Parts: sequence; C-alpha cells; structure tokens
Amino acid sequence: MARQVVVGITLRPVAAESERLLVNRAYSDSLERAGAVPLGIPTLRDPEQAVALLDLCDGLLLPGGPDVEPRRYGEEIRADCRTEAVPDLDATEAAVLRRALERDLPVLAICRGCQLLNVVRGGTLWQDIAVLGAGDPAHDGETAGTPRDQTVHPVALEPDSLLSNVILATAIGVNSLHHQALREIGEGLRVVGRSPDGLVEAVEMPEHRFVLGIQCHPEELSATEPWAARLFAGLVDAARRRRDGHAAVPRSAVGG
Repeated sequence: MARQVVVGITLRPVAAESERLLVNRAYSDSLERAGAVPLGIPTLRDPEQAVALLDLCDGLLLPGGPDVEPRRYGEEIRADCRTEAVPDLDATEAAVLRRALERDLPVLAICRGCQLLNVVRGGTLWQDIAVLGAGDPAHDGETAGTPRDQTVHPVALEPDSLLSNVILATAIGVNSLHHQALREIGEGLRVVGRSPDGLVEAVEMPEHRFVLGIQCHPEELSATEPWAARLFAGLVDAARRRRDGHAAVPRSAVGG
C-alpha cells in the first residue's frame, strides 16, 4: 500500500509566555479531509535547515500570517500602514518556497502565502489597501470583526485557468481577512482571479504543474463550501501524481 501524501506546512513564530511555533488547525484539518498528512516546517534561525524537510514532502502549503517585510520588495515600512513583519518567518518561507519551485512541488499559497509567492517572484505589495486607496477597505474583515468563515464578496476567475478547473467554478464567494494585497505581479505569475474592486485575488504559475496563490482563506470554508474542499483535494492529487511519477493533469481534465 502506498504511503499517504505528505504536505509540508510552515509554522510561524508567535510570542506568548515563551515564543511558540504554530499554525491554525483549520489548515491541517483541510489537508486531512483531502487525504494528506500535514508536516509542520518550523521557522528556523538557519532557513536552509528548514528546506531539508522538503525531502519528506510531496507538496507545500504556505498559510496566512503576518505581513511580508517590505524591504523584501524594495520598500521601507510605512508607519501609517500597520505593517507587522517577522523577518525570520520571511527568510524560512522564502527559502522553502524557492526550493519547492525548483523541484516543481505542488504549492498552495494562501493569503500571506500568496503575497510571499508574489514577492519571491519579484513582485510588490500594497502595504495597506485602505491607506493607499488600492481597493475596498472591507477586505480587512479581521479588523472589522467579520467571522472568519463568512463569505463577503465574489471573485471572478479566468475560465481557462488551472484554479477554475480545479474548483469547477468561474465565480466564487470568498471570506476576506487581509489588509495587504498584490500590486506589481511577479515573474511567471498569471492573474486568474479578481474581486469587484479590481484587487488581485488569485494567481498561478502556468509553467508549473500546480502552483496556486489565493488571497482568501479557503481553509475556513473547506468544510462547507465545495469549491474550497476541491482546492485542497486538487493540491493533494497533484502531490500524489508527482510522487507516483505521473505527468501533470491536463487543464481540461483537472477536477473531472
């Protein structure tokens, strides 16, 4: 019997009585429901040590979390933008993501993960949507106290995209818990989803078997929204196919 698919998921530092490394359980629950075993990849002082854990992984999930440090995309922190960065986390996740892309590991990048994917590929971010007038301030539902599993706006998807084919939809309702967003798009990324105000909500890398970035939080919806469950199932299926030496699934067949 073949072993279960293992998906690495990065753990972020959180200050408490002593510093802890953690990830919201909704991510691991979503992977488990999709048939994968989550493997925590800790934030380490030496990022290359974390990269070594990819040898045990069939795919990678980059979760939400704190802001990406603006100096990584050529800007200084703006005091009016409420930017909260964790440089050690940036360094570990950037190193792990670069290695995953080199190996063509399937990658699902969520919220902060989507933003980091863009930055690693040379793109930039809006440090604060409301302050910079980049879109509707209501995207920052966490500050407003909006429940994490409440869908608040639609996202239109490109019908010929991998994402659309994986989730079997060209329009979805999403939750929204972010105050930053993708600005200039990084090399090799294609925008495949936007909100009504024009903000980028989803990107993918057509030259890779499965690299998707999504700005909302599907892990909070995967138990109730079929499209979100299909997204995690798509990641696990792509990881299984790579592990077993199969070619990537043609886009017309994904999700069928």
